Amino acid sequence: MAEAEETTSGTEGLQSADVRSADDVRIHYVAFQPDVPEGLAVIVVPGFGESGEEYAGLLRGLSPRPAAAVSVRGRGRSEAPVKGYRWEDHVGDVAAVVEDLGWTKYAVVAFSRGSSYALGFALGRPEAVAALVIGDYWARHVGLPPTFVEPALQRTWRGRSMTERMPEHAVRAVQEESVEISLWERLSWLSCPVLLLRPGRRPLLDDATVARWADHVASLEVVELPEATHDLWETDPDGVLAALRGFLERAEQAH
Repeated sequence: MAEAEETTSGTEGLQSADVRSADDVRIHYVAFQPDVPEGLAVIVVPGFGESGEEYAGLLRGLSPRPAAAVSVRGRGRSEAPVKGYRWEDHVGDVAAVVEDLGWTKYAVVAFSRGSSYALGFALGRPEAVAALVIGDYWARHVGLPPTFVEPALQRTWRGRSMTERMPEHAVRAVQEESVEISLWERLSWLSCPVLLLRPGRRPLLDDATVARWADHVASLEVVELPEATHDLWETDPDGVLAALRGFLERAEQAH
């Protein structure tokens, strides 16, 4: 890993590293490398405004699998350029981390808006992705309207304001450079099993959208977590981890 260092406190046992994206933006990530790794490597793509460090418990919980979580540009300890927040740019951030780790076969786990970045990454290298997990999201990159910005800046997520999580210019640039991109028609490119995690409380996905996922993905599994909200990892970490471990074990057996 490039520029690796040991982390402390809530990320104890994880390594922290920076890598340069294709457009030369510094991307930060954290990784858990078991002494004796076993099973599929896992790359985690957090949701809007979230950093990789917030998924430290998930990385450790997936052991003995090697696992890493990326902070895409403008989030966490990654660089926040003035511009460069297109869907393709975020997809490139995920790719830079996986390439830095040197993985050739892996699972991709994503939450909320990070799912569109993860999908773009997986669709670009279907032969390398052995399993894909989507946390309560559509197969689309959502084009954000101008009215998104001010409420987003005033929002609090997991006890931290969005302005603490992302610089204001990054929030505005994400909106300004977002374009609606449908990915439904591309799902047939995937050959791996897909797990859809759906919260039981105030899910983003309605029944019709879950059915649409099933129509486009032959190997779809759906797990509903009754106690969770859209913030899956925060509201039901045990349920998320149990669903992921079972799904990954089945994917590993298939290989």
